[in-house]
Amino acid sequence: MRQVFLLLLAGTFLVSGCGGNPEPTPEAAPQPDAQGRIQLSAAQQGNLGITVAKTVAAAEVPVTGLPAQVTAPLSASAEVTLPYAGVITRVLVDEGQQVRRGQPMLRVQSRELVAVQAEWVRASAEAGLARQQAGRDAQLLREGLIAQARAQESAARAAMAAASVAQARTQLTQLRPARGGVPGEFELLAPQDGRVLHRAVKPGQALEALASVFTLLEGDALDVEFNVPLALRDAVAPGLSVQLPGGARAKVVAVGGDADAGAQGLRVRAQLDAGAGLLPGQQLEASLHLKAPADAVEVPASALLQHGEGHVLYVQEGRAWRGLRVRLLGGDGQRAVVQGVGLKAGMGVAATGGNLLKTLAPVR
Repeated sequence: MRQVFLLLLAGTFLVSGCGGNPEPTPEAAPQPDAQGRIQLSAAQQGNLGITVAKTVAAAEVPVTGLPAQVTAPLSASAEVTLPYAGVITRVLVDEGQQVRRGQPMLRVQSRELVAVQAEWVRASAEAGLARQQAGRDAQLLREGLIAQARAQESAARAAMAAASVAQARTQLTQLRPARGGVPGEFELLAPQDGRVLHRAVKPGQALEALASVFTLLEGDALDVEFNVPLALRDAVAPGLSVQLPGGARAKVVAVGGDADAGAQGLRVRAQLDAGAGLLPGQQLEASLHLKAPADAVEVPASALLQHGEGHVLYVQEGRAWRGLRVRLLGGDGQRAVVQGVGLKAGMGVAATGGNLLKTLAPVR
């Protein structure tokens, strides 16, 4: 194979003209020098199909092909749970619907609610009696008819009874009795304004207390989650740019502190820019853009050649070409970001034809 390239590089023979002009002497086949460089004339470079591109100082390192999923932001989403066990009698809102704080979302029939309502009535009655007794004992204490300890005990009982009433009232704040419903039927109310992101219930379904029934999303903000290799843990930080299909972009807002047990990677969450046009649950591929080291440069991806387990590219030094081992940091299919000893911005590299240079002047 090498002999074929040497014959190709021997020069272009010109056919003698009608006047019997002598044929020009062909150029000598190039040979690598002691430093492994090979000298090529412009004609030889053209015959090999070598094109030259200039290296550019790299500002970022693209890490592509990261499986990602669009999710609801932690700070803007809320899980709506069922306060009491019961049977769903009616679903009043569906996925994608906007709801207001206090708007009924479900109707549920619950035996537990009947017991809670009875407890609230009992606690209210006991709190009233305890409050009256505490008032009477306070008056008797002022008149010197009872000991201070008795008045303090009455006041403590009144405070405990009031706390029981407050607790029972708090348990009922997320619901209200269903109008025209049967005993124990209540309406579950939306805890905040938002859009119904997910509905987990249907009519006739029996659920335990604290079962999740809806997920609400406040506003239109969305996040994207993905894992990056553990080797990049020192380079990933909030503020980095993330590129998504269709031109959508995001910015890293959180980086996991431990490894994902399944993927053995580092969990990363990024906030999508407004108007990304993506939906929660959508799966796609993300490209993370890391900050490039000071000595990293961009080269065309076509300039990079496999060399064992590493890579090489060919650098132009005047009319000479020299193979240089480089470390690949990342790339996006069109460009590659690399580091190499002596490799700087503005140097010429073989964008095409590098495989032929590798045959003629292999890197030792």
